[in-house]
Amino acid sequence: MKMFRNVELLAISLLFCVGSGREPLCSRYHYEEQILAKVLRLEHRMDMYDETKVPVLTQCPDSWLSFKNSCYLFVDEKATHQNAKLHCLMHGAHLVHVNDEEESAFLSLYLHKFKDNQYWIGLTDTKTEGKFEWDGHDTAVSFTNWISGQPDNSGGKENCVHMHHSYDYKWNDNVCSALFMFICEKRKSHTSVS
Repeated sequence: MKMFRNVELLAISLLFCVGSGREPLCSRYHYEEQILAKVLRLEHRMDMYDETKVPVLTQCPDSWLSFKNSCYLFVDEKATHQNAKLHCLMHGAHLVHVNDEEESAFLSLYLHKFKDNQYWIGLTDTKTEGKFEWDGHDTAVSFTNWISGQPDNSGGKENCVHMHHSYDYKWNDNVCSALFMFICEKRKSHTSVS
């Protein structure tokens, strides 16, 4: 790599000397000294550039919203919980995991801009009734935002959770076959600045 840089820099320096009308001033010895000095300075600068940490930009794909370290896609198609989950997976994401009050407030604020709808989130108790877990995680849920009296497992078949527009987007359990809109979430991608 350094040899390639040296050849490039030598060619640039040669063009400078020959192309500038300074041929008489560029004796071979003087010319080699100048080139060597310039090559060393440029190599030093390039090494310093290579060693510095290049800033990393975090970004979300087009049509995804950014909040903290995540990207959110608000899908306005209605789907069953399973189909919503598959849709998110196809985009390298999962149904949203609402981890704290701040994230819940962000989602609710954004959802208020839409017409009244219900939105699936990635919380279910399909493995063990009454033990709600985020899709893909076996750890206990640390934050909840249930509607008063929920979850109630009405009819003994409500295993999936959605945000309910009539209750300020608080959570309700429902049958997983219901058709609701949904929210996908994924980590922001990291790209180096070049």
